[in-house]
Amino acid sequence: MSPVAGTTRYLCPLECGWHHDRVPFPDAWIPSHASTPIAPEAIQRMAGELVRQNAEQTEAALREHLATHTTEQFVMTIQVLRTEIARLRGAGPVRPDGEQT
Repeated sequence: MSPVAGTTRYLCPLECGWHHDRVPFPDAWIPSHASTPIAPEAIQRMAGELVRQNAEQTEAALREHLATHTTEQFVMTIQVLRTEIARLRGAGPVRPDGEQT
């Protein structure tokens, strides 16, 4: 299923298929019923708070998901990525310590 337009999708770096979607901020985060104009500083403060909350929620979701993976899965993924980098650079295979063979 495709996310809503403008959604930011965070993928698991271990490529297990998990993802976390963050939908765009609704226009309604600024009160339209205010009887007086809202100062730019207030809008900036509200927007900053929304961005901070969004970042905290995204990080919490990612940390919670990553806790479901084993250390072995992380090590294997790192090795696969190192091998791919070496291949793209035209070098030979990479040892587990990251050095070229």
